[in-house]
Amino acid sequence: MGQPVSGDQWTNISGVGSVVIANRNVTLKRIVIPGTYVGTVAFYNSDTVAGTTAAKNFLTVGLPVTSIPQSFEVNANCTEGIVYAASGTPTLLILWD
Repeated sequence: MGQPVSGDQWTNISGVGSVVIANRNVTLKRIVIPGTYVGTVAFYNSDTVAGTTAAKNFLTVGLPVTSIPQSFEVNANCTEGIVYAASGTPTLLILWD
């Protein structure tokens, strides 16, 4: 098995659905919200889409109709992995390692 890539990884979220970002112990570091959109993105400490239960939800970001570009630190250690579930028309960038 190879060594994990060092440094931050990034993922764009730009559509609806549930997606496994990582299926191992990782840290969700930062969320960047670039502008205007509508929707909600929920993040789960899980390694599978089937694991998106309320008990594993650690952050939900409601995205308003209008917004100014911004970002915020999360630094959440996800022991199982990261899965997101998006609805509406969300647009954001997440950084994780």
